[in-house]
Amino acid sequence: MDDIDLAQERQETLLAMALSARAPRLVSRNGNCIWCTDEPVVADTAFCCAECDEDYHKHQREIKQRLKSD
Repeated sequence: MDDIDLAQERQETLLAMALSARAPRLVSRNGNCIWCTDEPVVADTAFCCAECDEDYHKHQREIKQRLKSD
């Protein structure tokens, strides 16, 4: 194995580690928005609109902040 092969192996390992550390993708269990629960989701998302997406993530950040301050 030469230096180029070793570098490629290392790069592939780093990429695999980064991908495995990602948070799981949000999925709607029933096809409705996971935030408002009334509207059907947009394809390949868990939300019916950008506003619900933003509200959900804002709420999640607030929960994390409250847990850190306790």
